[in-house]
Amino acid sequence: MSTKSLLNLFAGIMAVFAFAGCKANQPYVVWTEGETDPETRRACHVITVVNAPEGTDWNLWLTSNHIVPGEVEGTQGTIEQYHGCLYKMAPMAHEGDTLVVKYTDRPLQRHCWAPEGFALEHDGKVVELDVKYEFLPSESVPDFPYNHVKTQVWDMVPSLKNVALTEGTTLVDALPEAVITASDKAGWYRITLDGTCKVEAADEDGAFYAKVTLENMIRNAGSNELPNMIVEDWPDLAYRGLMLDISRNFTTKENICKLLDLLAHYKVNVFHLHFGDDEGWRVEMPQFPELTSYGAYHAFPVKNEAGEYVEEAYLLPSYDGNVEPDDMTSASNGHLSKEDYIEILEYAWERRIAVIPEFDTPGHSRAAIKAMEAYAKRTGDESFLLSDKNDVSEYVSVQYYKDNAINVALPSTYRFIEVVFDNLIAYHKEAGVPLPAIHVGGDEVPHGAWVGSEPCQEIMAQRGWDNIELLKSYYIENVLDIAEARGVKISGWQELVMDLEDHVYERMKKNLYSVNFWHTGSGQEEYPYHYANDDVPVILSNMTNTYMDFAYTTDKTERGLSWGGFVDERRSFCLLPYDIYRSVRWSDHGKIRDIANLPDGKTQLEKRENIVGVQAQLWTETVRNFDHVTSYIFPKVCGVFERAWNASPVWEGTTVADDPAFMSALDRYYSTVVDHEMPYYEEQGIAYRHRKN
Repeated sequence: MSTKSLLNLFAGIMAVFAFAGCKANQPYVVWTEGETDPETRRACHVITVVNAPEGTDWNLWLTSNHIVPGEVEGTQGTIEQYHGCLYKMAPMAHEGDTLVVKYTDRPLQRHCWAPEGFALEHDGKVVELDVKYEFLPSESVPDFPYNHVKTQVWDMVPSLKNVALTEGTTLVDALPEAVITASDKAGWYRITLDGTCKVEAADEDGAFYAKVTLENMIRNAGSNELPNMIVEDWPDLAYRGLMLDISRNFTTKENICKLLDLLAHYKVNVFHLHFGDDEGWRVEMPQFPELTSYGAYHAFPVKNEAGEYVEEAYLLPSYDGNVEPDDMTSASNGHLSKEDYIEILEYAWERRIAVIPEFDTPGHSRAAIKAMEAYAKRTGDESFLLSDKNDVSEYVSVQYYKDNAINVALPSTYRFIEVVFDNLIAYHKEAGVPLPAIHVGGDEVPHGAWVGSEPCQEIMAQRGWDNIELLKSYYIENVLDIAEARGVKISGWQELVMDLEDHVYERMKKNLYSVNFWHTGSGQEEYPYHYANDDVPVILSNMTNTYMDFAYTTDKTERGLSWGGFVDERRSFCLLPYDIYRSVRWSDHGKIRDIANLPDGKTQLEKRENIVGVQAQLWTETVRNFDHVTSYIFPKVCGVFERAWNASPVWEGTTVADDPAFMSALDRYYSTVVDHEMPYYEEQGIAYRHRKN
């Protein structure tokens, strides 16, 4: 049983790694978690290779989020970072058939960040090894308690704005066609149950939302006989989205469609598909086969004649350490064909969901960079290269890549972007669905990129610039040229609009569809309101409330990240689009926060109309299968979707974290999730995270 297969046994929460054992005398690995040194705040973890090959003419490869290289007393091998999260372990002289390698690292915060993908390189072969994990005892953290209240058939997520009960019941044999009725609220609808069922709606969206509401009430009732009532409802925010990262780890077309069904259930209207990043390019571009044949699959590096390890036909292993490009059980491999992408567009639009595609640039672009190098090598055509072979820039990205930034000075870069834009536009046209925008990323360009590139330095000299960061303005100008020529709006992460020349910034604002503000910690929580006040269309994507990849609790057996805190159903429910400073009412460790004096001294929101939406995000570094996708998202996402629809709850403006009005609303929300949403997940056959009571 491989590490990947082992991990695939988990639908949601990884509590214990099982070990099935090995054939006699076959090498396998035992990874042992070490105690934290109170002085250094480091831990000494141990990798033990059992039945290790003789001698030292072999290597062990592994992937890890982070390892501090260096020798430790008593170790029998060395570990060095090879690339990104890929490490090579080389044995030193040892006796017997067991090799013990010790290394220092940060304390293990999450079990899912333990090293994985152990592969033995020996005698010209690479074989993945079984692994047994020995974790230190971990105390399970209970979920936030709540008072269960009786729920009604009209209790759902998002909650309905106005429900007026009348006497009697109505048998809803069939869902009626909506009568289009004038309204100043997009997505508005009214359902009247008075012995018959009548639906009025402002538009097609409203008609669809009315249908979803009726379906939800019938499901909640367990019958098509519903109490008589008048429901009037509409969304507060025009943009209600979810972003799925399929670049780090892949999700198939079939599973994306299952996810879209779930999003429609919550009246979500935007699906942000992040398909291009360092670890993978996942949508076919026919002109450049290497983008997917090379950039969507991972394999062990090949040794060249000089004895150097190189990427020959596939990307290097990433995250789960998969070394088999043909292994389609691994989420590290796979891509969407043109036909797959078009089917997703059509499927989404049938559910009133628009798709915004994203390929991240100019940082987070390693997969595309390496793929286009492979394309140039095969064809001899260098007119679409994204890298300068003479660039000697030295940098390290936030995820430890040293070659993930597109060279913004090359004309070939923009020829490539033109082709991608043209393909995406054509795909949406063929599907007959709108293309709201193309998301170009713009985040986390590593410091030091472009410094050692002669073409970049030439542009700096021509413009009279002495700050390398201004090259971002040059890049944005060129991307705007491409977008404007095609009549397409662009979107990006918050860095896209920051630190630009004034004239570029003003031009950018005229061509923006939206900007996702994500980094709302470390003194950056004011950015969304600062830019909204300056007429930038803001999508709140703040990590403290909307990052689905963050673990539910501090319990380290919970899958997920923790670098920005923890997000559960309560944390997402606390989100206040018009009062973000009070959107975290409890600390990560369950302590009530003092929110009375917030937002003293901070930027006040003056133009509410520029908070155009809310979006949940699922980054997939720790995702290994579709069960992980859904159990990371559900049910914690319910709060995000509740607040996207109902942006100003009755408890908005309360200055005490556990104000009775808030606690009452929280109790009903939790009760609704437990009574109605979790049974719905069961009905749909999807994995979700069960409460730990």
